[in-house]
Amino acid sequence: MLLPLILALAIPTEPVSPRPLLSLTAIQEKLPNGMTVIVSPDHSAPGVAVNIWFRVGSRNELPRRTGFAHLFEHLMFMGSRNVPYPQFDTIMEASGGQNNAFTRRDGTYYGETGPSNLLETLFWLEADRLASVGATMTQAKLDTQREVVINENRTDFNRPYAHARWALMEALFPKGHPYSWLPGGSQEDLEAATLSDVKTFFATWYVPNNANVSVVGDVEPAEVLKLAHKYFGFLPARSLAPHLSPPPATLAREKRIALKDQIKAPRVYIAWLSPAGTTDGDAECDLLATILVEGKASRLYERLVHRDALATSVGGFQNGLDLQGFFQIDAMVAPGHTLDEVQKAVDEELVRVADHGPTPDEVVSAQNRHDAALARRLENFQQRALLLTELAIHYGNASALSQDQARYRAVTPASIQAMAKRLFVPERVVVIVEPTTEGGAR
Repeated sequence: MLLPLILALAIPTEPVSPRPLLSLTAIQEKLPNGMTVIVSPDHSAPGVAVNIWFRVGSRNELPRRTGFAHLFEHLMFMGSRNVPYPQFDTIMEASGGQNNAFTRRDGTYYGETGPSNLLETLFWLEADRLASVGATMTQAKLDTQREVVINENRTDFNRPYAHARWALMEALFPKGHPYSWLPGGSQEDLEAATLSDVKTFFATWYVPNNANVSVVGDVEPAEVLKLAHKYFGFLPARSLAPHLSPPPATLAREKRIALKDQIKAPRVYIAWLSPAGTTDGDAECDLLATILVEGKASRLYERLVHRDALATSVGGFQNGLDLQGFFQIDAMVAPGHTLDEVQKAVDEELVRVADHGPTPDEVVSAQNRHDAALARRLENFQQRALLLTELAIHYGNASALSQDQARYRAVTPASIQAMAKRLFVPERVVVIVEPTTEGGAR
């Protein structure tokens, strides 16, 4: 009789107090040339992370000129006036630093990490290439990196199910919309790019008033700002081209696309247009995706994988882009079952959450997962630097972490149910990928 008594005593009788919102202290200053500089000191480790975010991604490209943002990400490492190729990496790595870069639809990221005493060198390297990469660009550099990017795209495109991503974007967004192609661009457009095209792209978008520089680590804000003025302050501001802002995409009906690929198992992708990032409904969509597909207790995993064994995996997400978002669910069909069975089960679960909403426990669990993921980002200097940039862009304030987190804390079962009713409409895109013995998508 002792064990039940111990278990009873272990159950809390008082309501759990709400978790405090996370806070993030950052100093933000705009240089006279329009460059935004953000500093978040953290003396827990003798390192530093520098993140430079240019607000130029595939969204800023035009039809027949796709892939330029990704191409220029590569060209930025081809040497500048005072740092010829490959000295950018050589200088940084010799002092214990490393770097990375990636291109998204709404921006291009360059990040470096290293010991904190490397900060001035990192600023010098970044300033030199921002000042002179365009002027030192040559046909040989363009040809070299064009081939690298084309091969990278070819490798990515030949991965299983890769064709489905292109099909989804082309179906969700109308022809000519900057989200209707992937950041890699098309081989035809990359091959057609001229040296003049590339130089114009750089001169248009790689300017200080289109850049955010975030620094996190064992640094003093006053010293970081002093170095920022020294190395970036001389760069002149330029007139920015307007960011493309097409009308919101709409779907008039369900679009169904059937592809063939060299795969072992069929897969279905279902996508809807959704709210843009940080706008009303975005947080509900984020947490709804968690409730549906994240973890073994999620609704679609429990139904499709665990209970009915219709699928071997399920996935999904809310991608809240700057102009407009999209919400995606995908599932891999288990042996002995069909795409129709899987899609029917998915639709039944979507109807259930729209009709009855999630439980309070499901919402709290999803909020806890979001908080945990956010805490992990804060522990990593480079991830924190990127987060600071995102906050500065979306809220105008790099210290707006609690404001952003409050969006998720305000979500309720009723608000998710309302979002599910609004989101899961018949007007959607369904892409199915089935095996073929001939190779390649059809």
